[in-house]
Amino acid sequence: MQRQVESVRDVTYQTGWCYHNQLNGLHTSSPHVLPEPDSVPPGVDPERVREQEFTRAGFIPSADHATAYLYRAHSGPSWVRDGIQAVPAEEVAPFWMTGRVRPPAPQACMPRKYLRAPDDQGHAIRNLRTLFYNPDVSIGVTSCTEPMPYFLRNADGDDLFFVHEGEGVLETEFGPLGLEQGYYVWVPRGTLYRIVPDSSPLFLFHMENYGEKFQKPDTGFTGDAALYYHRNIEVPTVCYDLSEGEYEVIVKQGGGFTSYRFDHHPCDVIGWDGDLAPFRLNIREIKPITSWRAHIPPSAYCTFFGYGFEICSFVPRPVEHAERSLPVPFDHINHDRDEVIFYSEGVFFSKDNSMSGSLTFHARGFSHGPHERALQRAMARREQEGPFMLEGHFLLVETNQPLSITAWAETLEDKDYLNSWQMTP
Repeated sequence: MQRQVESVRDVTYQTGWCYHNQLNGLHTSSPHVLPEPDSVPPGVDPERVREQEFTRAGFIPSADHATAYLYRAHSGPSWVRDGIQAVPAEEVAPFWMTGRVRPPAPQACMPRKYLRAPDDQGHAIRNLRTLFYNPDVSIGVTSCTEPMPYFLRNADGDDLFFVHEGEGVLETEFGPLGLEQGYYVWVPRGTLYRIVPDSSPLFLFHMENYGEKFQKPDTGFTGDAALYYHRNIEVPTVCYDLSEGEYEVIVKQGGGFTSYRFDHHPCDVIGWDGDLAPFRLNIREIKPITSWRAHIPPSAYCTFFGYGFEICSFVPRPVEHAERSLPVPFDHINHDRDEVIFYSEGVFFSKDNSMSGSLTFHARGFSHGPHERALQRAMARREQEGPFMLEGHFLLVETNQPLSITAWAETLEDKDYLNSWQMTP
């Protein structure tokens, strides 16, 4: 299948988490009015151009509502075969668990650690493996060495990827987005996409959001430029393909998969506008809120949130250095939150060690806090060097509802993690 761009360096962007005009020269006075024929790009039949409304939270404007208007070069899908075909999950994504339709699986309440998943051959959806899930979100990882042979349209939820290692391109009907180390890449529910790796392997942290809300937190009196700003959000520019031939699209809905086939390339959007589009954000653009006098709770680092969850980013920052201040997090019990941390780069400041690509899971109701060795290490370094920088990049997901652990995750569990709080000679 022909690529939208040759490499990640060929991708172009607009910036902003807001309305975007990517009409690409199409002249249309308003939604539901077809473009003027003489504004259509060369090679496109004006009589076949159709508008497609792409909505979030239905048609009735609400706090979570967003819309994009896509103008396609073809008047309809023109099915290659009659009807549709259900495809067994085992053939598409055997380890992708959809939390909104799965029953809970209670586990013992204890801190747990999971080693980095092995690198897999094949494409990203086939290799996607859910580790934790609840009715609001699922959390997992994937790695890939090959392009997806089809396009996916996830009707169950948004897909949020974080690029841990490698690079590639996420092709969408809105245009391509670069997959580069350290980038969050958000794909809103229902968006057509395909992952094409340029390095082997491409390793991604994955989260699926089933609710209608996904946004930057209200930064209140710290201002709308706190943490990151509109210009740090990159959205794709139009990149369409008028090729003819057989192309497969797989739709995920209710945890199941359905295959459709088209007689033309499905990324035939010649222009679009609206306030709903995929985007990416570089974790290195996040500017943390800090205090030199006392440790700030992780909620200050909230990057995105939705119904039932928050995603926080730990990035380099100066350590607390007031007299008797703690340079590591305080011991705490989250009675109403579960906590998952993905360790991407560096040694986490509250751990005696943290392996790149590993995860920890701290369930509600269980006291947890810094390792004693981590506290001693930070105190000694501050005593010797004075104020210093905490380095590294780490992702924290906190969920309102309890998370269930998948059987596949249990194969990666480090059973000795519980002993890591013990001080050994």
